[in-house]
Amino acid sequence: MTMSKPRLKHNISDTTMRVVVYCSAAEALPDHWREGAAAIGRWIGERGATLVYGGVNAGLMTETAAAARAAGARIVGVVPVRRSNMASSLNDIQISVADLNERKATMELLGDVFVVLPGGYGTLDEFASTFAYINFTKQIGKHIVIYNPDGIFDPLMTQLDLMAEAGLMKPASSDVIIATATPAQTIAQLDRLLYIHNNHD
Repeated sequence: MTMSKPRLKHNISDTTMRVVVYCSAAEALPDHWREGAAAIGRWIGERGATLVYGGVNAGLMTETAAAARAAGARIVGVVPVRRSNMASSLNDIQISVADLNERKATMELLGDVFVVLPGGYGTLDEFASTFAYINFTKQIGKHIVIYNPDGIFDPLMTQLDLMAEAGLMKPASSDVIIATATPAQTIAQLDRLLYIHNNHD
């Protein structure tokens, strides 16, 4: 049986790079994680890119969106109906979706590059879905940048290596993943991907 993603029902047409950010909605997080999220949000605005994110006013989502807005970014929030009361006023465009599965599918279709910030099971679910989507549908040129402060994602990276070593996935599958430890490293990788995006044939 062949599985496919639904067609995007929303018209978000532009030529800017769309950066999908997955991250925590938790509030009690270290200050340097918040500062890292804000640095990435600022980069999105300063480079004239578009932020696509979960669209609610909580945790690292707020940090990223507020910094992106202050730097002039266009902001697209993808919000499940049941969380519409939490939607951020920072959203320029708000896409209402039925549930978390439709949110993931919508963000995957919108994204040119995906950034994973510290988060819990929801963020891991978004990462796993996007990782499978890029590989399964052979989305050449799309990457996932994992910002890994304090080694929070080290066990995940080890697990992916173990799965590849066991033959459960091709080692090349992980080529789409770029792991970084600091905001500066993350921004350097995003600059490289932006250059590729702007200069592709």
